[in-house]
Amino acid sequence: MITTLPLLFASTLLLQGNPAGSPLTGVERTAHFEIHFRPGSRAEASADRVAVVAEEDLAKILRELEMKEFKKTIRLYLYDDVPELQKITGSPSAGYSITLESHVPHDNDQTRLHELVHVVAEQFNEKGFEARNMFAAEGLANAVLRFVHGVSVDAVAAYYKNHKELPPLAELLETQDFYAWLKAHPGIDGYDIGGSFFRFLLDKYGAAKVRQYYKGAPFKESFGADVTTVEKAWHARLDKFQIRPGVEDLLKERFHPPTPAEKNPREAKLNDTILGPASAWKDLSGAALAAGAPGAWEAPNHKSLLLTGVKSEGDWCVVAIGNDNVSDAIVRCRAEALDSCYGVQLQLGPKCQALLLRGQGCFIYNEASGVAFNPKIQLADKPVEIVLRRVSGRASVWIDGVLAAEADIDPAAAAPGVGSVGGKARFSQIAIRKLQK
Repeated sequence: MITTLPLLFASTLLLQGNPAGSPLTGVERTAHFEIHFRPGSRAEASADRVAVVAEEDLAKILRELEMKEFKKTIRLYLYDDVPELQKITGSPSAGYSITLESHVPHDNDQTRLHELVHVVAEQFNEKGFEARNMFAAEGLANAVLRFVHGVSVDAVAAYYKNHKELPPLAELLETQDFYAWLKAHPGIDGYDIGGSFFRFLLDKYGAAKVRQYYKGAPFKESFGADVTTVEKAWHARLDKFQIRPGVEDLLKERFHPPTPAEKNPREAKLNDTILGPASAWKDLSGAALAAGAPGAWEAPNHKSLLLTGVKSEGDWCVVAIGNDNVSDAIVRCRAEALDSCYGVQLQLGPKCQALLLRGQGCFIYNEASGVAFNPKIQLADKPVEIVLRRVSGRASVWIDGVLAAEADIDPAAAAPGVGSVGGKARFSQIAIRKLQK
């Protein structure tokens, strides 16, 4: 089942703690940490290592941020993997922190250090009256990391500048909801852009002034210059940054990849070869639904299926259709988002899901995480035609006749289904055709 919406961001500062009754009852203590884990888990097996590297992380953060000491104890919760973290905490994130507390997968060194920067930054002694958005928090964390997924944050920012896609600094600093901004700009890595900018501030002005600004002092008071002047100096640094050819290729693949249609021009648009003969399709209108399913066929002709929007699988309202489990098949529907609904899906079981989200894009999901993503094709204010094919462990999704995403997927046989997130949705023209391997 889907446990969360697609994970677009590495971390979020959430106002929640470890839930009551958590199985993370094992504890290891160090000079600055109280490390929690589930006894008998992989996380427990790594506890001794984490006890060492977490202290090294903290020492690095204190050096970077020019802090002499840290007298508080940090509660560090370790999970076997992201799905376990999400299941136990109820958080949609791959790692998150609150005051003096971090929740991370046990084996992700990058996420652990990033989250610990959040924890330390919350303890800065400096005070100011201005509010800071999460661009500052995520930027400072990645500035301390310097390299994210092996690539310099300056390389990412320089790449965007070279392609004339680097957002104005004032826009990033002033947006009230940074995460909403990220969702509205899915092709822009705001975390690493923030990392590059705050790395520049640390290097040019020193950590004391960065801490002062982070905690609310006005920009000019902190750095002795206005945003425009400092932005020009940062851009000048990016202009001098030499992006290695291999890094350029990697970033091009990451931020400007060829579309699935470009990769597979023979199937770029739906055609009769893909769909097959009309006689091979089985109309699923009025097919059996599980007892208590959060949806029902609409009278009088039962041609459309109305979902209530009530959560049944994680954040989603999902209804399986019929009792026939299939592996290789092609399924189609017409989906209409209603009320506050901001996402619809068509699936061949929970391990093969085609998701279309407003402001985010088209995804292929495999129960635990996204395995393909196309930010250019999104849910809009009109009905949409979705076609999902799975054959020999390969899934392909067409949205309004255009190939939107492809990925390897679990071939396990399951019943087809539809879903919505955030509100009601109506599905019609639901049909399936079994395929031969």
